Amino acid sequence: MLIFNVIEFMIKLVGYTRYNYFFSLLCTSFKQRLTHYKTKSMKRFFLCAIAATFLLTACGGSGEEGDNTQNDQSTDTLDYSGMTEMSLKDQGLNIKFMLPEVASSTGASIEPLVEHDDGDYLWHVKIGTRFHLIIEDYGKEKDKVANEKARLGDLNKIFVVEYLVDEPNLIMYKRTLHEEQGGQPSYHCYGETVIDGYTYVLRSQEDGNLKPIIDDMVKTIRSAKPLEAAAS
Repeated sequence: MLIFNVIEFMIKLVGYTRYNYFFSLLCTSFKQRLTHYKTKSMKRFFLCAIAATFLLTACGGSGEEGDNTQNDQSTDTLDYSGMTEMSLKDQGLNIKFMLPEVASSTGASIEPLVEHDDGDYLWHVKIGTRFHLIIEDYGKEKDKVANEKARLGDLNKIFVVEYLVDEPNLIMYKRTLHEEQGGQPSYHCYGETVIDGYTYVLRSQEDGNLKPIIDDMVKTIRSAKPLEAAAS
């Protein structure tokens, strides 16, 4: 733009001739077009900047939300479809939880079975031949999940442990023998909950199980709560 202003100033100094007048008009027209083009470009630039800011804000918000819900899930957001509630009041425990509905080969529903000996600290919740959840009474002991993780760490020369759920009160993990030892992977879960001031551990068997069954056990552990909670 500066060069055209200089040319017009020089034309004024030497005086207007037919050619100088034509060239002056040409410079003026070009300056007007250039100014119009710059104005439109600035408008487009500001519109693009506003749109980009809006998109970045929207995308950034949804990304953070997804990260926060990866592991620690509220019992209100879990899908308990295909599960039914069971109380262990008759077995001497003030606890209830959700259990998966399992059908036999004939399509008939298989009822959950609870095995417990009076005075014992173990309860075995079984559905069919696959689902076997163990409940242990640890009294006033705390930090059972942390202790279990420490125990698994001591076995790292034998097993490779990959945590699929890793929370203060619940873990789910895949356990595999080291490559040179062969074997198939197994899945396990271990959780703790406090009922009436006493700590209870809910876990899978030591040998583990198939992943879909352990997934159901994790839901069962998450759903565990005192019976009084339903009335409040």
